[in-house]
Amino acid sequence: MKFDRVVSYHMNPYTCGVARFNQSLASALGIKMYPLIPLLDAELDSALVSIKCEELSDEHQDQLLRWLQSRNRTIGGLFLHGLDESPLEESLLLAASRVFAASREIGERIRHLRRDTVDLFAPGASVCPSRSSAEIRLLTFGMAHKIRSTGYQRLANLIANDPRTFELQISTALHEGGTFSEELFVVNNEIRSAFSGRVQFLGFLSDDEISHRLRETSCLVAFFERGVRENNTTVLSAMAHGCAVLTNLDMMSPRWMQHGSTVLNIHQLETFPQLPELRVVGQRAAVAARDYSFPRLAALLNQED
Repeated sequence: MKFDRVVSYHMNPYTCGVARFNQSLASALGIKMYPLIPLLDAELDSALVSIKCEELSDEHQDQLLRWLQSRNRTIGGLFLHGLDESPLEESLLLAASRVFAASREIGERIRHLRRDTVDLFAPGASVCPSRSSAEIRLLTFGMAHKIRSTGYQRLANLIANDPRTFELQISTALHEGGTFSEELFVVNNEIRSAFSGRVQFLGFLSDDEISHRLRETSCLVAFFERGVRENNTTVLSAMAHGCAVLTNLDMMSPRWMQHGSTVLNIHQLETFPQLPELRVVGQRAAVAARDYSFPRLAALLNQED
């Protein structure tokens, strides 16, 4: 049977391993990946449903089970990534024209229901070509919900005719209770498009790894809705490391953050600075940031009236 689509419960490859697998499988098959639940009004006779039943919410498990039991629904193929021995799993196994197991163990445990189960595997990430070192390495990091694409688009226009090679690395953290939503990846795609693909998404990095990268990067990039402030920890971290910062300034930005001296203001640049200028700005930034540390903050809090 030739499948016409891969059907996945989750769709975000950055937050779900099965979704990442399904995206890669769909690409290899030359077909598209579709979300499972919205397709329950359609026929799936030629679809490959690739799921782990335990990932479905209780509501969606019940919904899919009712769909399967109505009019004896069938699906083209089932690729099973795990076992939960639920009524839904059994119904899927009986409804599928073909059954594939992601491991021999899974296959052995379902063979009492489907003797024709084919034991397969789940490939890892594709081997990508080695990256050539860019002349200018840019880094941005911070809370995922604060990343804005407009400043990066302006930066991309600034370097569009620059003969040097650039790469932008993006590391994001999650706010408490937050998730890596689709919206975040739309923003990342907008940034990737602006930089003609010269973007590397790093996911979440520890403070130690961020510190290491700040010592190696050419410039930290951080843009804000109005302008940089004293409580923008991303910027103060970079400055303390002696890393030049490219940001946006306004009337409420700290007076000790001056364009061309301790930071660079995207709105005052006509060309991207040369490396020597970036190093000088970084050195001045480190001096300016010395007074903005936790020991000094503690001392200020302990001062008597």
